Amino acid sequence: MKILYDHQIFSRQKFGGISRYFCEIINHLPPQIERDISINYSDNIYLRQLNFIKDIKPLFDPRFEFLNGVEFKGKGRLFQIAKTLNPQKYLNCEELNRCNSINYLKRQDFDVFHPTYYDDYFLNYIGDKPFVLTIHDMNHELFPEFYSSSDELNFVKVKAKLSNQAAHIIAVSENTKRDIIEVLGIKPEKISVIYHGTSIINEGKEFLGLPEKYLLYVGDRAPEYKNFKFMARALASIMLENEKLFVVCTGREFDKKEINFFTHLGLSERFISKFIPDNLFYSIYSGSIALIFPSLYEGFGIPILEAFQCNCPVILANSSCFPEIVKDAALLFEPKNLGSLRDQVKNILYNRQTRNYLIQKGQDRVKEFSWVLSAQKTLEVYNSVK
Repeated sequence: MKILYDHQIFSRQKFGGISRYFCEIINHLPPQIERDISINYSDNIYLRQLNFIKDIKPLFDPRFEFLNGVEFKGKGRLFQIAKTLNPQKYLNCEELNRCNSINYLKRQDFDVFHPTYYDDYFLNYIGDKPFVLTIHDMNHELFPEFYSSSDELNFVKVKAKLSNQAAHIIAVSENTKRDIIEVLGIKPEKISVIYHGTSIINEGKEFLGLPEKYLLYVGDRAPEYKNFKFMARALASIMLENEKLFVVCTGREFDKKEINFFTHLGLSERFISKFIPDNLFYSIYSGSIALIFPSLYEGFGIPILEAFQCNCPVILANSSCFPEIVKDAALLFEPKNLGSLRDQVKNILYNRQTRNYLIQKGQDRVKEFSWVLSAQKTLEVYNSVK
């Protein structure tokens, strides 16, 4: 059997949960299963680590390649004219990858197609071949107030269309499955729940130049349903009482609005932004007092399993899929109650017994998740639709 994966998420993400998910599934499928990824250009770190595509090229922007080395006023306008006259010559990398995926689809040399995101471009080329769709969350549908652009509204429509036309849907949690059924009206028997795994390697603690005492926040901080500002407000009084307590955030650097927000709280130097490569994630988790995951909604939440694996206690909102994933291995707080989060943070800070209990429970719980198991169940889905 041959599975074809397309370019979509690998064109868009340098790193992130969805691209990591697909790389882990591809990597853990049995060796007798053939798999193709129809992509030529990508900066995705997981795809490069996988080394599955030998000649993958870095992303480039054709605007900067146009008349390279020659600068003059009006160069940008001239590029747009040139692109209009000869659009095939000046395609960007995502467009080139899309063309490559279409060529793979036209050859029909696969048994099952698994698109990596929700663009429906492939429907005109897939023929009678089945496709499997993974739905990672229903954020856009459940929080439309945070997604108001025309592109985002169209995204919801296309995702619904693909959900109806897919041969089968993979949901990453029972909570996500319920949301798909309720919002999109998909029949339950068309949806399989397949949990994520965790892939952090314990390479020992590395010196990261971080404070001795810090709480950890992992992932994007926008849009508002991520609840990051709520978390910061809740922690402010505790941090003002504990001058050596910091919050470390992974991912992108703070923008001006965030810096002004921290200044307003009187904590401008106490929130730290740090980019952490994969091989150092064990160190940042294991050195943390606790991971705080305040989001109002997620489809799954891979950082939860990563924290469990690294002996890092977890504090998270009592919402969406979180109780399902953690069971009794984490502290839950009411997602809109500042005092509830403060109480749980203090419980970790000042009660060693609670901390040790959560570390042990987390170690027990993470054993029930693995990418090997995820890939096995995904293969069962492929076999059911081919």
